[in-house]
Amino acid sequence: MLYMKEMRAKVVAECTLKESAAINQILGRRWHALSREEQAKYYELARKERQLHMQLYPGWSARDNYGKRKKRKREKQQAESNEHREYFPNPCLSLPPITDLSAPKKCRARFGLDQQNNWCGPCSL
Repeated sequence: MLYMKEMRAKVVAECTLKESAAINQILGRRWHALSREEQAKYYELARKERQLHMQLYPGWSARDNYGKRKKRKREKQQAESNEHREYFPNPCLSLPPITDLSAPKKCRARFGLDQQNNWCGPCSL
């Protein structure tokens, strides 16, 4: 992770890629191409970072922290989305129902690209 953090900007500048997966793939290849001595430098940095974290946050557990955050985040997002719906109702719900079940139901299919202003929020993402 430390190697990726250090080298990511260089790879992006060299390759002009924006996709994270492609950048990670290049970084992985470069990591495996490093000699054992060069990799050892990053392993040592990681060990020091780990020790510092243990001193700063004794008793911290990724497992405990992960479950709690995830729950709180879901509840918060759900409450925010309900508030959003009150102020900005979904335009798809106000449209007449489609009687033909074979017809696509998404706003993109109903309105087309030239009427994107009629798309609902999820469809416009």
